[in-house]
Amino acid sequence: MAQVQGPEQEWLTVAEAADYLRVSRDTIYRWAKQGKVMLYKIGSTATRLRKKDLETLARPITREPSDPWTQLSSTAFDADWDNPDDAIYDDWKRLYGLSKG
Repeated sequence: MAQVQGPEQEWLTVAEAADYLRVSRDTIYRWAKQGKVMLYKIGSTATRLRKKDLETLARPITREPSDPWTQLSSTAFDADWDNPDDAIYDDWKRLYGLSKG
């Protein structure tokens, strides 16, 4: 990857940026249009991106406390799945006229 080095930053072409993030060039241009990443003109024809700007797009996926899956206790999955008060998971017996057996 031929990168242009600045005093404190690493510059990538659009193709290199797309390859770096494993997305298409169209995605890079769409993100630029949406303001998610900045494109820079170098001279009259060269378009570059700062690598550190791309790295801000990549962030770990974390679950927010408001995420309903984080609010489930481990006992929610330890319940008796044959209990008639269970949710739709046991309702198949009634829906399809089947009995346990």
